[in-house]
Amino acid sequence: MSIDRDLRRFCIFLFFFALVVRIFGAWKAGFFRTRADYEMVRIANSILQFHVFGNPYAIPTGPTAHEMPLFPLFLSGVHLVFGNGALAEAFNITITCSASALRCALLLPFCLSLGLGRRIGIVAASLSSVYISAIQTEVRGDWDGPWQALLLLASTWLTLRIWKDQSWLNRTPWLWIILWATSILLQPALSPVLVVLLVAGFLFLPSPGGRMRYLRLAGTAVLAVVILLLPWAVRNKLELGKLIWTKSNFGLELWTSNGPNRAWDIATNVGYRIPLPQDDATEAEVLKQMGEVRYNQMRLAEASAWIRQHHAEFIRLTARRFVAFWLPLGKSPVQSIVRVGFSIVALAGLVILFRIHRLMAVVFLLTWITFSPIYYIVEWSSRYRYPIEWELVICAAVTLSSLIGFALGH
Repeated sequence: MSIDRDLRRFCIFLFFFALVVRIFGAWKAGFFRTRADYEMVRIANSILQFHVFGNPYAIPTGPTAHEMPLFPLFLSGVHLVFGNGALAEAFNITITCSASALRCALLLPFCLSLGLGRRIGIVAASLSSVYISAIQTEVRGDWDGPWQALLLLASTWLTLRIWKDQSWLNRTPWLWIILWATSILLQPALSPVLVVLLVAGFLFLPSPGGRMRYLRLAGTAVLAVVILLLPWAVRNKLELGKLIWTKSNFGLELWTSNGPNRAWDIATNVGYRIPLPQDDATEAEVLKQMGEVRYNQMRLAEASAWIRQHHAEFIRLTARRFVAFWLPLGKSPVQSIVRVGFSIVALAGLVILFRIHRLMAVVFLLTWITFSPIYYIVEWSSRYRYPIEWELVICAAVTLSSLIGFALGH
């Protein structure tokens, strides 16, 4: 479905409106006046200062696989051009806000091109322009969440298009393959999403005659992911002594989240002052002496042992994180009401979506089911749900559009 001139103008207006809202939010939160110093920023600085993809911790520790390579390399380019001060911070915030605003504006053509209708598209885009689920992730520029969301939006869009028109039967959708491979290089948690979508596409093929062609397509997509990850894995083998395809820090994350005096969320765990190599020089020295791989293996063994010995506590923490992931609370009662209310409206919208656009509903549901489980066993953060938040916005728009239609009598 093509977009008429008025809707194109609305999309442009919405982009700039969302951009202004986010830049104002960043200014109000004081992000322009403070310097970000999280792991990705430290790695970016290390690339420039020491020519090493490393040193994400409290002291220099050498090469790392603590984070995926794309975003720290991007940040290092920003710091190379703009320095390491206020100008670089302003650029990071502006470009991140622009990516977030673009995602908002694209929801309207996304809905129209896939047949959801004008009203749902307008409501989704408008809602997305003002709804910010994780302010620091959305606008600050020290995490890659907005880029993950934008890539997932594009990948999902193409997935639905080629499934709907069956164009993959006649030509290889190279853009679709490249987008998914890049998405996984940026966010490895999207790997099971692609695998399950590929399996679902095979199971629900309308014609058995295309199955061999589809298997070749699926194999090409998986091979593209492997090829794109291979240089990173080989680099980790050379630098760290192990073929690490994604990140090295699962053991540390699991240990941070599950053990004595652990809480279900990051904010509370920080309050408990658990010694982490990111913040504690003594702990970072232990990591340096052991090496990042052995250190994470040690922490994984400790966390696994605690889980085996404390099943009930682990189940309680996991259940609490599950609830927080889908019904997140805020820092105030009003914020909690908004967040929980939004999630309930979005989940209701998924049910309605199964009636009006079953294919999209299936893709959304499979994405949620496969993307989220890793975040049930590690400490909760609002940024973890962020990459799929736009899908919940569309589902919420489905519910709101249905209510508007009911109120108008059609």
